[in-house]
Amino acid sequence: MKTFISILIVLSISLLSSCSNPESPVPRAPQVKGSILGDSAPVYSLSTDSTNYSSISEASRIQISGSISQEVQNISDAIQQIRTLVNQHNARIISSESGNTYNKYGNISILVPKESFNELIESIQTIGTKVTNANILSNDVTEEFVDIQAKLNVMNQTENRFITLLSKASTIEDIINVEKELMRLRGEIDSLNGRIQYLSKITDNSVLNVYMIEETPITGIDWVFFDSLDNSIKSLIFFSKHIANFMITLTVFSPIIIAFGLLFFFGNKYGKKFMHRRRK
Repeated sequence: MKTFISILIVLSISLLSSCSNPESPVPRAPQVKGSILGDSAPVYSLSTDSTNYSSISEASRIQISGSISQEVQNISDAIQQIRTLVNQHNARIISSESGNTYNKYGNISILVPKESFNELIESIQTIGTKVTNANILSNDVTEEFVDIQAKLNVMNQTENRFITLLSKASTIEDIINVEKELMRLRGEIDSLNGRIQYLSKITDNSVLNVYMIEETPITGIDWVFFDSLDNSIKSLIFFSKHIANFMITLTVFSPIIIAFGLLFFFGNKYGKKFMHRRRK
């Protein structure tokens, strides 16, 4: 019994030391030029000679995201062209928004495979008449990915040892102790598997945000006389309603205003007479 518990404790300690020891021999992936080092991510301007992220080694795990802001001639046509490009590059739109405040605008977020990232950016840039802002953010998560895989490998081996130990347990107390350790171990394994899946997803695909605004025509071809006249009449009616509301409010409160005015007038008048008599 004591020997069995001792074996259980030794297995647990070996598992913890293997996962937490920073000096444990864990393979490191090669560093990639242009990847992020440290806490902050460098910003790269998009251009024709931008890094070809589809050529990065498969062993490397680089998280890439980009954004483009540009002017277009027609928002509806631009959005339709982007949808066509998204289908051509096996990407998908994860969010889309359009509206009309001061100018018509569109905002689209795209999840695109990393091998199509550069090509899609260049295609989208040709839709606009002017690119006002463009950048790429890259984050190297290779080291974290390799470390998690190493820890996961150690935990899977330890789990197999616990399973073997469970088959040899002879008492209920031993069985309960081993199963308790197995449950804890499997919870940590599931957590690491979830992190591996997340890192794989964000490094196999990139997020591209495209913001477009419809340019204002210099020639004024969008100006329509009757639309302008209609807007002017609406503005006049709106202003007239405010004036009418003010006059109605003034009329309703006029008795109170007059009463306060008279009170102030007579109070001021008799107050001066009273002060004049006291001085004499």
